Amino acid sequence: MPLPFLITCQLPAPRLFELADGRFQRIDKTPVSPFMAGYGYLLVEKALAVFLEGLDIERVRFEPAVLWDRGSGEILHTHARLHVGQFFTIDQINDLPLDGLRLLTLGDENYFASSELKSCLEASPFCYLQFSEGLSEFGGIRAEIN
Repeated sequence: MPLPFLITCQLPAPRLFELADGRFQRIDKTPVSPFMAGYGYLLVEKALAVFLEGLDIERVRFEPAVLWDRGSGEILHTHARLHVGQFFTIDQINDLPLDGLRLLTLGDENYFASSELKSCLEASPFCYLQFSEGLSEFGGIRAEIN
């Protein structure tokens, strides 16, 4: 049975906090990254969002994101927020429908691609993306799934 591929970014990303008004505030000094995933959000640079939106991936919605730096007052409109509507749990990983272009989320915090979407992203100019099959490097720890 094929497994989805965990999507991560080679570049470090800041931790973000979503404010009541929908803006995202950095809570550490790490520079903004082109791919930022955290609990309840996935923010990607606009160019990647346009690319993904063009693929017409089922159950994915896009909206503009606002990043705010409390210390400097700087406001960035450089990213889009993706709402991923296909959820799964660890015990379902071996039984997922992975045909076609699919973006999935585990725990509304970790994002996975089907093999076809992975191939599209690997052929794209977004070379900062990394992929690992299944849970093999989930949470930075190598694991075996039977």
